[in-house]
Amino acid sequence: TPSVLTLGISPAILLETVSKRFTSLGGVIMEHTPLKGVVVSETNGAALDLGADVEPVTARLVLDCMGNASPVSRQQRYGMKPDGVCCVVGSCAGGFDKETNLIGDIIYTNTEIQDKGENGKLQYFWEAFPVEIGRNGKEPGTSDVKTTYMFTYLDADEKRPSLETLMEDYWDLLPIYQPSIKDPETDLDVKRVLFAFFPTYRDSPLQPEWSRVLAVGDASGIQSPLSFGGFGALTRHLERISNAIVEALEDDCLHKDDLAEINAYTPNLSAAWMFQKAMSVRVGQNVDPKFVNRL
Repeated sequence: TPSVLTLGISPAILLETVSKRFTSLGGVIMEHTPLKGVVVSETNGAALDLGADVEPVTARLVLDCMGNASPVSRQQRYGMKPDGVCCVVGSCAGGFDKETNLIGDIIYTNTEIQDKGENGKLQYFWEAFPVEIGRNGKEPGTSDVKTTYMFTYLDADEKRPSLETLMEDYWDLLPIYQPSIKDPETDLDVKRVLFAFFPTYRDSPLQPEWSRVLAVGDASGIQSPLSFGGFGALTRHLERISNAIVEALEDDCLHKDDLAEINAYTPNLSAAWMFQKAMSVRVGQNVDPKFVNRL
């Protein structure tokens, strides 16, 4: 659809802009400063342990923005197995046909369910986004750079294939998805490669277990099991969460019961889980290889 997925954001420019605004308002950015732990006093505040040689940072409220691998969230979810996983591999590369590098794809399929033997069955989906269009006067049809992703929805069974296996399939299947590429090894100028997995839990968003500590973004589990997480998952809630945090600080509502109202239950997650289950195949499940494509 020409009017959808037409805006790209440069992470470098975004981070530079946000950091300048943050520091102009009195904020301090501490690079290369690992967090050792958080100490909380419900009456006095919180302190960040930055190591023996660094003065602790104190705050009224700690925001956990450390993603789905947050040690705070992992401590709270200790021993809990994800209910679903989205594995994604891909690359940003030059060498694609310029004339057809105009619009993006989202949740596109062109192959049947792949049988990986003892590793179960996988339905692969694709996404593609033109890159460098609109910057420095570049018009559509003038850039050969494109980002392509291949992803699949899984359960968290230990038999599932590795990201390395998925990456090999990505290179093998890319020419089918992008016919202008015959041999990725020789036709593409690879700029960067991506491989990641996104665990999702039905018990989400994650309710605060400690006062004065609030998880936001992926750390809170607010992301959809369909649309991954990261920047987009937080952006759609940014205004609501920002305003709620301001109100919590102004009214000193920093007890865990008060903070739980900020990341309240999101009803659309139930519908998203239904679609996630419909577009994945559990280990040992027998389905028609064409089922997901027909769906």
